[in-house]
This record gives sequence, C-alpha cells and structure tokens, in this order.
Amino acid sequence: MTATLQMSDRIALGIIRKAHGVRGEASVEPWTDTMGRFSDLERVVLVSPDEQSTREAHIEAAREHAGRVLVKFAELDSPEELRDLQNWTIEIPESEARPLEEGEYFLHDLIGLRLVDADGCDRGVVTDAYEGGGGVLLNVKPASGKPYELPFAAEICTDIDLEHKTITVALPEGIEDVEAAD
Repeated sequence: MTATLQMSDRIALGIIRKAHGVRGEASVEPWTDTMGRFSDLERVVLVSPDEQSTREAHIEAAREHAGRVLVKFAELDSPEELRDLQNWTIEIPESEARPLEEGEYFLHDLIGLRLVDADGCDRGVVTDAYEGGGGVLLNVKPASGKPYELPFAAEICTDIDLEHKTITVALPEGIEDVEAAD
C-alpha cells in the first residue's frame, strides 16, 4: 500500500511540516511507504494547502530523520523561507509515479470504487482513503444510512477490481449496526 494523494494530474508524496535546522531543510511528513523516493527526485511541484498556488522546486538532498524526511530544496536557503511553505504538499506528475507491485494500490485509485459483498449487494461507495492509526481506512457512504470507516485489509477487501471500479468485501460482523447508528 502506498499512501499518496492525487491532486489533478499530480500525486502528493508528502507534506512540509516545518523547517529543520538553519540551512533551509524542510521536515516532511512522507505520504509514501518508500521514504527513499525523495532522494530519487529532482524536480517537484509544491502546492499550497488551498491548492490555489504552486511553485516548482528542485530537491538537492533528502535524508530520513526521526520518521520524517529532511528535504533540502535548491531554491530555499533559510528556515524563514520555509515558514511560508508550511503545510504545502510535495507533488510529482502522475506519469512519474513508481510502478506498483501486485496487490499495491495508490489511495486515490480507491476513491469512487463501489463496495459489493459476496452476494452482489451494494455496500456503498468509497469517498476517501487515508492512513489511520492502525493502517489504511476507507470512508464509505452507503446508499442509505450513516457513512462508516472500513479497514482496507485483505481479510475484508477480498478483491479490488479497478477496471470495473469495485471492491468485493467480507464485512465484519456488526458493521450493519454501525451503519444504522445515529
């Protein structure tokens, strides 16, 4: 599973959280399970939180540090310059995404898929997919009832068919109660 988000024709690989040190390194929360991916990149697009502004940047260096990636952009030399870029995402064109292994999916590919159970009953549509405390969670909106979260786990999501835009699910016992809860 790779935790990336799609913005138009780009994929977000992480988010700038704060400046690190005095030489203009950015402390980046990675949204990819391949933290070394930042070292492989040269040109990226920085995108503002409201997605109204973009800025091209070049990665000079990247290294792992305390669960984050410290990224040095060629265009930025001080912590002060990074303050204005706090919470901006680091994105690449979708065409530059790494090839996925069998059974791997980009999270943005799951949004919009229809959940069906083994009997062919519609169980809702995935409206969001994100990393949660225990792994990837899907927000599901059923045709009727309250939206619910579902772990994206092989035992539950038994077949993902991107071509037909479906996920076959074996829902945990009691999920109907969660759906009907007020």
